[in-house]
Amino acid sequence: MSDQKRACLIFVKATEGRRAAVRTRLEQNGYSVCEVEAELDDALAAQSGGSDLPAELIECISKSDLCVFLLPEAEANDGVLDDAAGLANNLGKRIVGIVSGDRIGYPQNLDDHAGSMIREGSDRFDDAVCGTDVWERPDRSPVVDRPIKHIRCQ
Repeated sequence: MSDQKRACLIFVKATEGRRAAVRTRLEQNGYSVCEVEAELDDALAAQSGGSDLPAELIECISKSDLCVFLLPEAEANDGVLDDAAGLANNLGKRIVGIVSGDRIGYPQNLDDHAGSMIREGSDRFDDAVCGTDVWERPDRSPVVDRPIKHIRCQ
């Protein structure tokens, strides 16, 4: 069995042009990378009622140590990123989001469970994929005091 770390690079149509640069950086950090689109085609969405994730996406997430999500600038282009992030969290995968533009709102599962949310081209990329929790504002300055939702015990 191979000791190489695996990363699942998850993108949507609006971010597919950014895949090559991120894949190269992941490979430089010692990851074997699978890439998968987080969008349902119309036939699958009609068949599943729009709630099931594509098998290729589930497999990529399941077999990876790290899940890297390429977030588009416009929330309307998110595809099924939120559901994919929920699956990654449920499977105990480390989650890193890479954000385009000035976007500040994220899909709920990414906001709640991502270890890092960095900007496209961030100098903190290596830190984020190697396990340091890094959150950045649109100007790439670090978010120092990120509010964390806590569940109160009964």
